[in-house]
Amino acid sequence: MSQYTEKIKNISEKVLEILSLLDENQTNMLSFDFNDDERFIWYYTPHKQNGLLVFDMKPYQRKLLFELLELTYSSKGYKTARSIINLESILGDYEANHSMSSEGGNGQWVRSEERYWFAVFGDPRSKDSPWGYRFGGHHIGLTVNIIKDSISMHPLFFGANPAKVLEGEKKGFRALDKEEDLARKLVTSLSDDNRKIAIINENAPSDILTANYRDFNNQDFVKGLNFNKMSSSQRDNLVHLIKIYTSRFYDEYAKTYNKQIISHGFENTTFAWAGSTKISEGHYYFLKHDKFLIEYDNTQNNANHIHSVLRDFDGDYGADILGNHYNSSH
Repeated sequence: MSQYTEKIKNISEKVLEILSLLDENQTNMLSFDFNDDERFIWYYTPHKQNGLLVFDMKPYQRKLLFELLELTYSSKGYKTARSIINLESILGDYEANHSMSSEGGNGQWVRSEERYWFAVFGDPRSKDSPWGYRFGGHHIGLTVNIIKDSISMHPLFFGANPAKVLEGEKKGFRALDKEEDLARKLVTSLSDDNRKIAIINENAPSDILTANYRDFNNQDFVKGLNFNKMSSSQRDNLVHLIKIYTSRFYDEYAKTYNKQIISHGFENTTFAWAGSTKISEGHYYFLKHDKFLIEYDNTQNNANHIHSVLRDFDGDYGADILGNHYNSSH
């Protein structure tokens, strides 16, 4: 029995409860074979996705769906996800008040907290075959893969538009404040020589380089300042930043993942920044470790629009646990 057994049992039971309350059409909309390439397709931009739209679910079905997310992620991770979803209404109001057209798709994109999709891959009842689920939409990309007593939760994408709410009741609210502030604190604390190494470009890219690609090129992330070149306080700040991202996972998974990060060491860990270090000006950073890659970009909408992602070099889409399973089966 693994440390994840009870959590996996609870997740599978919640998914099965949701499935038991769907009609035939809803079930057909969200059900996919685990080996379907659809499992690797997701969008964080305003883009229609396959799966069951939250808008097309009954209130009691939606309630169970969000209970599933709350069960799968930490209280902080779940709260952040809901905050990001709630930004859709705020963004819609802002665009309407300022006569701005919505981005994405063919024609105008309707901002809605119900414009998110849920999909299930494989059979949650299976004890021996892999299965998983996906939940996503604008600025949310959550991927869960399970086989027996193992679980993988990568990639994990969070974005925010607006990054800082500019008007209304929620004025000043920032869903991803620490992701921005800790990284800026790190880069501005560096010595002049180290800052020249860390800042790899005066201009930030318009988006994260990995986008929503199934695979990406590690050679895009070879520059930056090595962990060993940092002071003790800067190293602590960098580790704190990493934990901001890993703390989105449910607590036991986050603890284990952090231990795996530590066991790999930080000798090859690099931090790179691009763009301005000033608040409200376009900027980007990546943090590359032997085990994972963190990417963050804030350039769009006058640097008030964040994209951030945590990718695992071995574990994206459950590759690590699936590999272990198939190897042990032969």
